[in-house]
Amino acid sequence: MSRLLVLIVILVIVIGGLIYLSTVPKAQPTHTIEVAVPQGGNAH
Repeated sequence: MSRLLVLIVILVIVIGGLIYLSTVPKAQPTHTIEVAVPQGGNAH
């Protein structure tokens, strides 16, 4: 009976951890932003 209780506790912890990790915000990939630069202007 004790082993069954330990197994249930471990399963609850694992399932809770998976649910927690699925709700944590994930890092967003960064990407470069390319903007057209007008030629001329104030370049010397």
